[in-house]
Amino acid sequence: MEGIRSRWRRLSSLQPNYRNFERGKLVKKALYFLTTALLSSIASAVLAGERIGDFALIDNQGSQHHMAWYDDQNAVVILPQAIGATDTSALSAFQGLRDTYADQGVVFFLMNPGIDPNRNAVSQDLDSMGVEIPVLMDDAQLVSEALGFTRLDEAVVYNPKSFELIYRGPTGSELEAAVQRALDGSDDSLVTMTTDGSEIEYTGAGADQVPSYVADVAPVIKENCANCHREGGIAPFAMDSKLALQGWSPMIREVVMTKRMPPGQIDTKVSHKMKNQMNLSDAEMQTLVRWVNGGSPVDGDEDPLVGLQWPDTKWVISEELGEPDLIVKIPPQAVPATGVLDYRDIPIDLGLNEDRWVRASEVAPDKKEVLHHIITTVIPPEGAADAQTLFVNAINSLPEERAAAIRAELFAALAAGNPLPIDKIFQENPDIDLGGLLGGSDPDMGSVAGYAPGNSYNLSEEGVGGLLKAGTSLNLQLHYTTSGKEVTDETEIGIWFYPEGQIPEQRMGGGVGNSFSISIPAGAKDHEMQLVTHVNEEADLYSLMPHMHFRGKRMKFTAKYPDGSEELLLSVPDYDFNWQLAHELAQPYRVPAGTQIIATGAFDNSQQNPANPDPSIEINWGEQSFEEMFMGFYSWKNIDQGDGDD
Repeated sequence: MEGIRSRWRRLSSLQPNYRNFERGKLVKKALYFLTTALLSSIASAVLAGERIGDFALIDNQGSQHHMAWYDDQNAVVILPQAIGATDTSALSAFQGLRDTYADQGVVFFLMNPGIDPNRNAVSQDLDSMGVEIPVLMDDAQLVSEALGFTRLDEAVVYNPKSFELIYRGPTGSELEAAVQRALDGSDDSLVTMTTDGSEIEYTGAGADQVPSYVADVAPVIKENCANCHREGGIAPFAMDSKLALQGWSPMIREVVMTKRMPPGQIDTKVSHKMKNQMNLSDAEMQTLVRWVNGGSPVDGDEDPLVGLQWPDTKWVISEELGEPDLIVKIPPQAVPATGVLDYRDIPIDLGLNEDRWVRASEVAPDKKEVLHHIITTVIPPEGAADAQTLFVNAINSLPEERAAAIRAELFAALAAGNPLPIDKIFQENPDIDLGGLLGGSDPDMGSVAGYAPGNSYNLSEEGVGGLLKAGTSLNLQLHYTTSGKEVTDETEIGIWFYPEGQIPEQRMGGGVGNSFSISIPAGAKDHEMQLVTHVNEEADLYSLMPHMHFRGKRMKFTAKYPDGSEELLLSVPDYDFNWQLAHELAQPYRVPAGTQIIATGAFDNSQQNPANPDPSIEINWGEQSFEEMFMGFYSWKNIDQGDGDD
């Protein structure tokens, strides 16, 4: 069994804290999007309205389509759709054109311009017409407005390489001529032609007049953006005045239209409501984009963004619990200006002379520009659990017929001197409790927060907690990335305890799904994978978290219940490695014993992924960010805790 010891030693650091994972700076990606925004600002003045800019929308099936992903195609052709009102003659011509050109680098979409937000109804309408074209759901109407749609029988031809519109008009021969122009590159000028179909009405915030900076725009920024975009905040620039907002207005429009900011990532129109969704509403998006489109005017003598007050503390949790009971100072870490840095394993003695029950913990990062992640492992006084023993116990906990077969397979591999088939074992036995393997066997043992952008604290509800015994220590896995400047990081960890003598009655548990068998072909744009995690007892589900690396594209979580029915729990259609977010349910959701949580996701290993270090190679499982992981992390609380087990 020695062959698996090193792997489990590494994996044991990923204990079920469910928040403590890698941070991705992704300099290449940041520069890509900044350059795109700046070019958009310059070109919009030069091209006199021909440039639309980049945008992203979710379709009726829940898939996100970002126009930058299609820059390896020649054209994108779009026709409006409305339930019971789609122009049938225009649609027929549109489908005929699709049959002719779909294999020539031309992508075809329908687009619902905010008329029918119900995706199921839209899908049913398509089925009734025998149409199988994705419908981009433009609920906020901002993309339709940018494309200049005024009638339901208008089609547009959009160049995904330049983000320019080259045609708007009927779906006859003129549309085909525009597609042909896109294919041969003969002429990229905008051709517009009138149609006489049903008119599209634009409504919502800012439809009738440019939103007010004071009354409309500033409150959206204050509520959704300013906490990060402030002096000393995690964001790269401050939104602390009307002048700052005006200066950054092209960038604001670009990140809203592409759904990059705020970084919530989730599809808020489906599944369960999340507590920390960090997404803009349709009305908020309309307010910001239509204000920018209107020239970013300011009004009033007062500036609501000037002089905003923020808590004078480094601890987010202090607003609810006060200052930490224990502050753990990580020894100063020197980070060089350049180079690729190995992980650092730092042991920390907590100095506990008595047992204490933990209510919350938080990492206060010092040098955010270089701190990539911290993974925290709690080491009990008797030492870390032996990974080999935990693995053997996990196998023995399976039905004896399966356990005997696995033991025989392991012994045969050892006898032949072959590598142990660990990946195969987990693939064929998804009900092995990986969470127990990674977190140890003591159900009472508490956890301490780690760090990744978007995840820095762990706060349990009142009455839920874990135990740190006297003599407990921590092992910290620190990962730094260089920034071009030598710095010294002095990050701290805060811990909040229950009052002495108070023992919380309940424990938070959870599960981990992990696929070790990853093989992503070079250049693959949407390599799909799936994994299953079992909820063995009736439980209240609290949070779900996807984890992939640079090539992660999307992930959704579906509950499959014992009766065979299924329910979508969460969809993350635009996964971003920059933000390792544990998505917390607004209300805990009860699932029966025997529920399976199915994580379905995909990787983008193509050139269209600006974060991709090398699209020319096959990618396999690995701990480094340039390798890949496919994991789902879940926190749940078992209903029956009478025996103290989680």
